[in-house]
Amino acid sequence: MKIFRRERDGQITVELMLILPVLMLMVFFILEYGNIAYHTIIANHASYEFARIGALVAATKPSGNSNSSRAKNKINAAKTKVFGADAGRITVGVKIESTGRDPMYSRHHHDDVVVTVIYPVRLVFPGTSWLLASDPKSEGMRKIKAVTRMPVEKIYASSDPK
Repeated sequence: MKIFRRERDGQITVELMLILPVLMLMVFFILEYGNIAYHTIIANHASYEFARIGALVAATKPSGNSNSSRAKNKINAAKTKVFGADAGRITVGVKIESTGRDPMYSRHHHDDVVVTVIYPVRLVFPGTSWLLASDPKSEGMRKIKAVTRMPVEKIYASSDPK
């Protein structure tokens, strides 16, 4: 009986060494997906808030044209306040798009502010970069892109012709 037992002394260690890397990699992927999901929520919320700021400040006068440079300046100032030292890593694109004229007021046209946030996330767990990282994979970063479109807030001037 002891002879049979001596032949199996290293079996548990060998099985553990075969299964443990696969198990740990699976755990790391699950945790990394949670990390990416968390940062995706942050990117989407930042995109929404920046679009809201742009929608409020883009119109400088009633029924007038939207000012994209003013919106960009206000959004960049907000980006610096929100993200602090990490603001340089985050790319925010601001675009004003015309969506048509109002049939009731000839001078009033509708504009949308479109904000695109590219938010880089450093992957923290080992072994996940080869599948989850954006190119180049050697950096170990995943770039999350969030886009929000919001209508520019304009008031109708009472002097607008009908």
